[in-house]
This record gives sequence, C-alpha cells and structure tokens, in this order.
Amino acid sequence: MRAARFVPAIAVATLLIVVSAQSASAFHSGGVAACSGCHTMHVSQDGRVGMHWTPGGNPYLLKYGNATDTCVRCHYFRGEFSNGNGYGPGGDFYWLTRTFTWTTAWGTTESSSGASHGHNVANRVFGVTADPVLTHAPGGDFLSSSLGCTSCHDPHGNANFRMLYDSTLGPAYVGDTRYAFTADAPLATGNAGTTLVGGGNNETDARHTVYKDGVDEWCANCHPAMHETGGSRFTHPTGVMLGSAIADNYNRYVSTDNPDGGQPTTSYAGLVPFEAVQIDLATINAASATAGPGADDEVMCLTCHRAHASPFADAGRWDFAATYLARDSHPQAGDAGASAQDVANSYYGRSFGANQRSLCNKCHAKDYADEPLVAQHSKPRDEWPDDPSGTGQGR
Repeated sequence: MRAARFVPAIAVATLLIVVSAQSASAFHSGGVAACSGCHTMHVSQDGRVGMHWTPGGNPYLLKYGNATDTCVRCHYFRGEFSNGNGYGPGGDFYWLTRTFTWTTAWGTTESSSGASHGHNVANRVFGVTADPVLTHAPGGDFLSSSLGCTSCHDPHGNANFRMLYDSTLGPAYVGDTRYAFTADAPLATGNAGTTLVGGGNNETDARHTVYKDGVDEWCANCHPAMHETGGSRFTHPTGVMLGSAIADNYNRYVSTDNPDGGQPTTSYAGLVPFEAVQIDLATINAASATAGPGADDEVMCLTCHRAHASPFADAGRWDFAATYLARDSHPQAGDAGASAQDVANSYYGRSFGANQRSLCNKCHAKDYADEPLVAQHSKPRDEWPDDPSGTGQGR
C-alpha cells in the first residue's frame, strides 16, 4: 500500500487535455460558473441563517453543507441522484440509499446494502454517510471520510473529460492539502446533459460514452493495488488488449440463447463497454456508436463497474452473484426495500430471457450450451444443484 501523497492546495495551472470533438467548454457556461451559484460571501444572506448553512458557516463558504451537498442541489434532477431514473454511464447515486433484503429457497436471509452499491459520497441532502465498512479506497489509501463529488471532478472546471482531475492538480483532501494523482484523465467522449430515462441522453447500446484510453490508469490514482497488467491469474487484467478470440466472442455473442448471432458492426453492449483504442474521438458519433471491439481494444474498470453507483454490490453493471439475471438479480419483485420502479430501473429498462446468465459471457462465452433454466426446474427439488454458500444462486 502506498503512502498518502500530498501537495499544497495552491493555485496550479491545469494541464488541458482535449478529449473529444466537443468544445472544451469545461464547466457550465464555457468556464467557471457564477461563483454565487455555489458560494456565499458571508455566513448568511437575507436573514436566512440555518436555511442552507450550518451554524458558523460551511467550509469554503459553500452555500450548502459540503461540496457534495452543493453539487447534488443542481444535479439530482439531471440523473446523478434521481430515484434510480438516472440512466447515465456513471449510474445513479440514489442506489446508495437502497438496501434490498430477500429470503432464498433455502430459507436464508440475504441482503444487498446501499453502502455496497458504489462510491459513498457523503451528503446531508439524501442522508448518505461515508462508507461504514471501508475506511480507505480498496487497494489504496484515499480516506473514505474525504470522498465526495469533488474527489473526482474539478468544481471550477478544466478541459478534461467530465472535468476529472489529473496529474497536474489533484482533488482537495485533508485540511489544506491536495491528494496527488499520478495519472491524467482518460480520453473519452459522450453525451453530456440530463441522463434521465427518456431524456435523450440516457445510456443505450447505441448512445453511450465512447472510451478510448486511460480509464484504468485513472482509477488507479486511488485504487493502485486493484489493478493488474502483467497477466497474473489472481487479478482480472485491465489495460490489456482483448485479443482476437475475446473480441470475436464479444462480437458474436447476443445472449445465452443466441451466442453466435451478433455482427461486429452492431454488437456493442452498453452494459459491457470497452476501450476502443484506435477510435478517432474527433469523428466518432457517441449517439450512434454500435460497433464492437477489435483485437487491440482493451478491457477496463468500467467494463464491469459503474463510476458512481448501481443497484448491485461493488457498483456492478450487472449482479455479479446472479446465475440467471432475470431470476437471481436483486432488486427483484418481493425484495424488502425494493419498489417496482427499482426493479424496472436496475438494468436501465432492459429485460433478459429466462436463460440469460452472467454478462461475463459477453467476452468469455462460457455459457455456450449450458442447461437452460426451464430444464433445471423440470427436475425434482432434491436434484437441483447444491448451494453450500446459502446464497440461493444454485437453484
């Protein structure tokens, strides 16, 4: 584990990286937004002491409790904290507030806690606290108690993709320090704006963020020990070329029931993205990017995880514990804590056939010719596969 690295929180000239064909208008109206949108010069205004501010004022003269509270006040209706209706690439932080509990066929009680669903960006507006289990970033030393929206995004703007911090200037951290990033922001392009379902920018298999390079290196700013590029069998590799066999699996795979029906020009799956390292960000249309990968494209952290949060443990793009997605994913109907809307939103409105297994198969195609769910249920109960873990996933 590396030691925490700090640099003074002084003004630093930001390295500008052009990441897409879109204008490098980095923040709100082409630069730093109106200062008064987030800050106040004094502890109160118009006699409204305590309406937005804590006694004695907020840090950095913020109008609301902390930086994340301030971000959420505007972004909650844009898809970042929108009751699960935010279908953006990063996912909806709403899922941090939802814990789902169910009883398995074996009579055991299982749950998926809200705190496990993503990055716990502490804020009072929606009652999200710092991660109650992890004191530091997994595989790193970034303190969970310091995690917020501005741990990743520069609130004053830069020309990087999604205003992400880079190696020139890291996020504000403890006291008057900044946490030093070693990697620059990733190269990507996507559809900005409101990502509410039906809002025109929600993620689909055609309209989505197109990633080119640097995602896993950037995530390693806080999670260095989680990454593996040397081919170890103990850690899933990132930043490694897919190779022709994996790329061919991805392009052919449509579903468990149709593992060979896909075509390279239309095989992209929004739930299983990749880095298209040869793509030209100046010409790609992120609103209609349907092509699957080539052999030299790469797997990355966001192939399996969402950057913000998801309904599933570890911010998974799908439920990693599910054998059959339609039956075993949680939330599902009947789970305590799950609304019908939660179930509908969990896969961004997508539905799966009864036989669909884990989406790891989009790359690995290990479910080819597996026994279908219907065949398993036609057997007597005592002939179902054993479930020594008690999770109910062996039914």
